[in-house]
Amino acid sequence: MIPLMLVVSFRTYKGRGLRLWIPLFLVWLLLLPLVLVLLPLAFLALAFLRVNPLRAVQTGWQLLTGLKGTHIEIQDGNALLLVRIF
Repeated sequence: MIPLMLVVSFRTYKGRGLRLWIPLFLVWLLLLPLVLVLLPLAFLALAFLRVNPLRAVQTGWQLLTGLKGTHIEIQDGNALLLVRIF
């Protein structure tokens, strides 16, 4: 299943912070018309490069669904950034 929610949390060590909840299902709905328009062009480009288009779509879908459960934490001397995808 594709990821449906993205949480970005930013905190400074002085106690200030910001947390953003981004509903990815709305992003997917907004991108759907663009994908449908560009899909025939992508199939032509993949056929020109002699890459199996169905295999490329399958691989892209596996990469997209593999993002679920990703947890990224970046920390330096002044701030902390957390990104969670679920």
